[in-house]
Amino acid sequence: MTHQKLLFVILATAAFQVAAGTAYRSVDEQGNVTFSDSPVPGAAQEEKVKIDVPAPSAERQQQTRQREAELQKAAGQAGASDAPGQSEQKKAAQQNVRDAEKRLKDASQVREGDRQGTAGGGSRLTPKYQQRVRDAEAEVERARKQMEQMQ
Repeated sequence: MTHQKLLFVILATAAFQVAAGTAYRSVDEQGNVTFSDSPVPGAAQEEKVKIDVPAPSAERQQQTRQREAELQKAAGQAGASDAPGQSEQKKAAQQNVRDAEKRLKDASQVREGDRQGTAGGGSRLTPKYQQRVRDAEAEVERARKQMEQMQ
């Protein structure tokens, strides 16, 4: 939640900076008016519009800096509140999922002896192959559930 607040403050500050400057008022052939930050191609009429946004007061700037500092401090405390070693456990759980997914990919590869002939002259995958893939899928599911419990 605190990261969202920090992001909001940054975006709001950027919006104020972008708002100051020049805009273009364009009118097309049907009389539709468009305001944009760049000239509209093919406009029947166009004029530059100066947007004057006053700079925030020194008091407001100080309030913003204080709020940013509070948000950064809160974000740091939120990160520090994790139990020691929990980050390593999360990383280990994520690695277990990646390893299980790799084993599933390997298990899904058709190998010699994984096909058996059929009466019609074709072939099908053996029950041994199908069980190997099911076991690997179950392992991936267990690893994912374990990782979700960490979060």
